[in-house]
Formats: sequence, structure tokens, C-alpha cells
Amino acid sequence: MDMDMDMDITDNLRQLAYAQAAAFVQTLDRRDPVALQRDWRLSPAAADEIIEMLDSYFAANQALSLAPLAEAFVPGKGGRPAIDVYGTDCGPLGLECLLLADGKPGEAILHLAMSGHDGALHLHYQYIGS
Repeated sequence: MDMDMDMDITDNLRQLAYAQAAAFVQTLDRRDPVALQRDWRLSPAAADEIIEMLDSYFAANQALSLAPLAEAFVPGKGGRPAIDVYGTDCGPLGLECLLLADGKPGEAILHLAMSGHDGALHLHYQYIGS
């Protein structure tokens, strides 16, 4: 069997990626740079930058979340799913996750990469954009 670098994006892999992304967004929701550093191995500068980005997109009291798993990968009005998972040339999975504020889609999109093997995915924060 030829083991190429492309990870087949199976439902199982999507669910693993979703679980990681959802846990990351739960940490984002707390807007706690220390938790970002501790739980996600981010540098202090990266953690502070994330909090600043969140503050530019969301009010401090807005609850941040991802679309529910049942809806996350279904294409929406614009033809894009709330969470887009795609393979990249360099191996890891890419994720573009629409961040919800108080359950409603906002403009902010969380860009992540997932690398890993043996069923263990490691999340890498890239940026938040719109």
C-alpha cells in the first residue's frame, strides 16, 4: 500500500479536526492569553495578538463558538461550509472555521492547520481574518 502524504479527509478525520478546533475556540471564548499559551503552546506574542484580533471582531461579552458538528461541513448559502477542511501541499490539513458570536455567523474566519498521525491531531493556529 502506497502511503502518500495526502491525508484522505474522512468523516472521522473531520470529526477529530472539529473536536480540536472546537476546544481551541472554547479557549478563545475565555479571551485568556495565559490559557492560550498553556493549553495550545502559543507564544505570549501570538496569544496577545489573538486576543487583539478577537477584540477587533467581537464585543467582549459575545460568546464565541463554531457551527454545530451536524451543520459544520454542510455548504451554506454562499456554497461554503462553516468549517472547510482541505489538504495542503505540505501535508497538514488546513481548516477555515467561521467563528460564531452568540450563535450567529460573524465575519471572522479562524485559519488553522492540523498535523499528526496515529489518530492524534495537533492544532496549529495560523491567523484570524475575514
